[in-house]
Amino acid sequence: METLRIAIVTETLPPAQLNLQPWRYLGDLAGALAAAGHETSLVTSTEGVRRWNGVPVERLTERHDYRSAPSLRNMLRTGRFDIGVCRLTAGLFFSMRRRPPRGGFGGCLIGIFLRPLHSGRDLTKRFLDPTLAAEIRHDRHHAAMYASRLLGTWSNAPAYVDRYVFLWDTDRQCGTAAGLPPSSCAVIRHPFNPFFLERGPLDPSPRLGGIVSPARRRVVFTGPPEGSRGVGDMLRLPHYLPRDPATQIVLLLRDGTNPEPVTTRTRVGAHELVVVRGLLSREELRTAYRVSQVAVFPYRFVRTGLPLVALEAVATGLPVVTTRVHPIRELEGRTGLVFADPANPRNLARAVQELLDEATQERVLRTNRQWIQTSPDWQSVAKTFVSLSDVSRPSGVREGS
Repeated sequence: METLRIAIVTETLPPAQLNLQPWRYLGDLAGALAAAGHETSLVTSTEGVRRWNGVPVERLTERHDYRSAPSLRNMLRTGRFDIGVCRLTAGLFFSMRRRPPRGGFGGCLIGIFLRPLHSGRDLTKRFLDPTLAAEIRHDRHHAAMYASRLLGTWSNAPAYVDRYVFLWDTDRQCGTAAGLPPSSCAVIRHPFNPFFLERGPLDPSPRLGGIVSPARRRVVFTGPPEGSRGVGDMLRLPHYLPRDPATQIVLLLRDGTNPEPVTTRTRVGAHELVVVRGLLSREELRTAYRVSQVAVFPYRFVRTGLPLVALEAVATGLPVVTTRVHPIRELEGRTGLVFADPANPRNLARAVQELLDEATQERVLRTNRQWIQTSPDWQSVAKTFVSLSDVSRPSGVREGS
């Protein structure tokens, strides 16, 4: 096998323990490419990091270079990289408005859409929702990406970016409609995390707020305390569940302001609402899923390419309720996910009740097992990325689609 020199390009790197998207995806991809025998580096402007999740780090300090498509191509040429992989942003598309210099570029640049491509209708609903006003700064990128499509900059992209990777079929259709060549666009499904597929012993950590007993009827939510995640709908959920049997609703809120998790408990009629704020380990999250009966992720707006919490919960063998929002609604009917209407706690409670039926739960879990078995792993994803770099042949690869 030919050893390639590969750059995973990211302007910034957060602390590895935060495990945030989209860096989590880039780190997992870099690790898989390195495990396949390629000389792989993370190229970043972040200071003081020599290795990140086991992958060597090369530092290039000029931050503008990460926001300009011509500069990214020059980065591949001067670094003598065979392949460069970057996350596609609105800023990169705006930088493609001018023609590239003559003479071409070295290396193959692969761009990944690690955030969904929302329609104008979805964006209008999101920005007119007063309950999500506090998060506008997180979602300006989506509006800018939509504007870059309207302004026609995507038709210039093939002069700079050789291949395009999408996580969703609907996003690929959006990209080709905006001017990307279909033969250069690939859909590569996100792998399940092998850590959550493991069936090791439960973690009895007291930081979980005392929820380690698997005997109770328990519904669990994990994620940051954001309105777009549907946290408010989770807090209202116990008001819509039947009084009998009593249910424990657990919210594990990722809050970096709490070095140690803080737990509060509230009685809501016959039910108990448990809120744990703080950063929990992967072992603790896996345990929380395994001692629960249903996971609920009632998104109102999805800002990352794939809500990984849903994949992690499914991997542990837990049935999942989520909502019909782009892009995750694409999975309805194709997986065991059960869908409810967004911003509708009553409908959410009905979906939870449906999943607590034993016959329904067995059918859902069987479908989820098939979903896991037919999904690519990181090894096959890395192999597909390398195959995309062969610019001498068509690359309309649709891995696992």
